[in-house]
Amino acid sequence: MSVMHVYLHACLTLRAKSVLAPLAAVFWLVLPGLMQAAPNELKFGVFPQLSTRVMVETYQPLVDFLGETIGQTLRLESAKDFHTFHLRTMGGEYDLVLTAPHLAWLAWKEGGYRPLLVYGEPAKGFIVVRTDSPYRKPGDLRGKTIAIPDSYAVVNIRLTKMLASSGLNPGREIAVTEVGSHTNAAAHVYERQSEAAIVGVFPFLRLPGEMRKGLRIIAQTPDLPSHVFLVHTRLAGKREKSLELAIGQFMRSEEGAAFLQKNGFGGVRALKKDELKQVEGDARELLRRFQAQPGAAGEKK
Repeated sequence: MSVMHVYLHACLTLRAKSVLAPLAAVFWLVLPGLMQAAPNELKFGVFPQLSTRVMVETYQPLVDFLGETIGQTLRLESAKDFHTFHLRTMGGEYDLVLTAPHLAWLAWKEGGYRPLLVYGEPAKGFIVVRTDSPYRKPGDLRGKTIAIPDSYAVVNIRLTKMLASSGLNPGREIAVTEVGSHTNAAAHVYERQSEAAIVGVFPFLRLPGEMRKGLRIIAQTPDLPSHVFLVHTRLAGKREKSLELAIGQFMRSEEGAAFLQKNGFGGVRALKKDELKQVEGDARELLRRFQAQPGAAGEKK
């Protein structure tokens, strides 16, 4: 094992309260495959909605708390994009997953995961423009450019349908730039690189105050099921229950209250019966888009 390997492994033992932990987690998120998991280590996969830095800042406190509460090291992981994250999830690479509702539906129905909890505040997507722009409704964006976080994001699927209903088909009446995260999409508008962007409500709330104030919402989706925590069925029994209880304990803690206030998640709760049924159509559209990729003939249907 190299010196760098040992260093990163030490920094990524997330039960340790080191100031180097956020930096180490960034190394892991952007350099996947550098390390192998320790035998007693659990992988916590968080879908790549946020930039790497913001993701680590957001979820490091939860990871630390869970590890200390259940007495087992957790490692924060993600992927470069939604498709890679989906493939890793469906391959069972993560023990605990926090993911978007349509990805959660697929993980539950076809990936060997069981839903644990969902954030209490519903998800939704926004189309945003600069506050000083002349655009007031989606139809005003004809011939303009819209930045999107990822073509597979549920809010993108919903909002591109909304744009199409206004006669703005992506790639035809409106140009599309895929920028990798909701944070990046918002920044593209704020920095005048695009006229509009698609941004989810939770990343929108995490934007720097000056940037958020510099953006105006001109359209939004109806409420959607929020982000879902799922556990792989190999952890069924006591370990599954201990993770569920620990997540709830974190949300009720002082640190968890700060986490919820900062991110607008509204706590956690059990999913309602058939709640994820609302996004089954989005999940099937997601699979269609995955399968339309070059070399994706073997994608599970």
